[in-house]
Amino acid sequence: LRLGKGSAFLMTPNGELLSWFSTKRTDPTTGEAFPELDPKHFSWNSPRGWCPTCRGYGRLYDWMAKEVESTFDRLDDFENGDICPDCQGSRLNQVSCAVRLPLKNSQAVTKVFLQHSIKTTCSICLPDLLKLTPSELLQILSEIRTSSRSSPVVDELLPEIQERMRFMESVGLGYLQLNRATATLSGGEAQRIRLAAQLGSNLSGVLYVLDEPSIGLHARDNEALLLMLEQLRQRGNTLVVVEHNEATMRHADSIIDLGPAAGTHGGEIVAQGTLSQLKKSTSSVTGHYLRQPMQHPLRSSHRDLPPVWSARKKLSNRQWITLQGAALRNLKGFDLHIPKQRLSVICGVSGAGKSTLIRDLLKPLVETAIQKKSKKLTTNTAELEHLGNSPSFKAIHHADDPRKVIEVDQSPIGKTPRSTPATYIGAFDIIRQIFAGLPEARARGYTASRFSFNTKGGRCESCKGAGRVKLEMNFMPDTYVTCEDCNGRRYSSEIDDLRWNGRSIADVLAMSFEKAAEFFSFHTQLSHLMKLMVETGLGYITLGQYSPTLSGGEAQRMKLVSELAKGQPTYKERQYNLGQGNLYLLEEPTIGLHLSDVERLIKLLHRLVDKGHTVVVIEHHLDVIADADYL
Repeated sequence: LRLGKGSAFLMTPNGELLSWFSTKRTDPTTGEAFPELDPKHFSWNSPRGWCPTCRGYGRLYDWMAKEVESTFDRLDDFENGDICPDCQGSRLNQVSCAVRLPLKNSQAVTKVFLQHSIKTTCSICLPDLLKLTPSELLQILSEIRTSSRSSPVVDELLPEIQERMRFMESVGLGYLQLNRATATLSGGEAQRIRLAAQLGSNLSGVLYVLDEPSIGLHARDNEALLLMLEQLRQRGNTLVVVEHNEATMRHADSIIDLGPAAGTHGGEIVAQGTLSQLKKSTSSVTGHYLRQPMQHPLRSSHRDLPPVWSARKKLSNRQWITLQGAALRNLKGFDLHIPKQRLSVICGVSGAGKSTLIRDLLKPLVETAIQKKSKKLTTNTAELEHLGNSPSFKAIHHADDPRKVIEVDQSPIGKTPRSTPATYIGAFDIIRQIFAGLPEARARGYTASRFSFNTKGGRCESCKGAGRVKLEMNFMPDTYVTCEDCNGRRYSSEIDDLRWNGRSIADVLAMSFEKAAEFFSFHTQLSHLMKLMVETGLGYITLGQYSPTLSGGEAQRMKLVSELAKGQPTYKERQYNLGQGNLYLLEEPTIGLHLSDVERLIKLLHRLVDKGHTVVVIEHHLDVIADADYL
């Protein structure tokens, strides 16, 4: 090294070059200089670390071609979503991938590396390290070869990594590889990853505020979470948890119950104290359910199931939707039988494959069967691009009977102040038509669009129909004040003067759905929409409330009402009795719901089944599971 001025080549006796070594960040052959490394060189979100071909995505997408045309000139053979040929999906550039941690040559290292097809055993790069699960990572990091220079650095960092990895293990995520794309995680897995990020540090004297941490968790996973929360408490931390989950309440040292009901009917502390004190409270709805749990089934008995599916029973088999050989992602090629016109619940631990089975496999296959009017679909006839080339199922039988597939998932509804419950469920279009039909409105030439608070002519121009004005403050967050011209009513005085049954359209938007159900009782469609809102426990919400002010549970049920409204049969379908009802697919509709609302939801789902619909629910809530006809 001294003679070579920092460079040395290692050769065999017969002259074969094995490798070269250098004490400088320069390639002696090409003269290329390498940068002094910092953390950004190991981040695929930074230009210093990312692979220049895929920009840190690990895959190539069509939209990249517009930004980096020169790169895609040589990548014409690759399809949208293919693995990047340069980084092989690792996301990092060659320099970053070339940095390796030295390891002891132990049996433990060899065993882990063999499981993940990692070639060398004396060192490891970051992409290979991220292929490991939390327990494997800890095992490998315990085998790092350190020097007097590196030992203090490793000794300081390892406890932090160990704490986070142990938290992932304790909340049941020990099976996840660390490089798993977050888009492929289930709702429960994503929830626990967020918790691991926040709670994984070894702190004390901290106030933790958690908003419904049980969302998306199986009862088993929730128990593990509660154990971790209790450990945080024992370290000297204070935990405040907003929660409906019964098991969480039973673990609490103190409970504060807000009520007595929701919205304008709430806003008071109705009970507080220990679990036993809450149970004794006569004014607490929560206490009532903790004292007297729901009795199942709510309808006094479960519905009888059709005769068991058999390859020979052609007639009785029509009463089942049968998916054979389900093998998408982690599904192991099993057969799924869903009884028609029943309430079925798909349950199982978080990450087991419930969403993959129902949303990603069953839903598109049933939609294709309905579209093609086919009693049997096979891999060859389904023609579904998103399922890829690998066989993800064998066949699906008798999925063509439902009128349509209606999915209610966890995606949020409108997030702008211009989105309201009335507009979201489609009631406001009908209300505007009613006001446009007033004699005075017709005389002035007003159409239904004139009664929209989003268009010129009818809205208040001072606030542009928002009902409030944004004040931009220096060095402070923006704030909103009620519009002085329309007093928050959103409309111009000409529109606000028009009355129907003594109420202007602004008065209607200020109504709760409970009052609106009476006010529009004469109108079949409107009355039905308003009653659906009341039946799902949202009767206290006003028609014109800003959507961003809705809680997670309220927004979820709003989406349910919207989808239920879309699923009503048309006049022609009712007249000719077309279709066998709809197939409703719901993913965790109990999110954000109090036990009283869960009971109301279960009754609503049963009502759908009584009307001839098939309802399939992905759910962890034990009360919903207990009330299902089929699991």
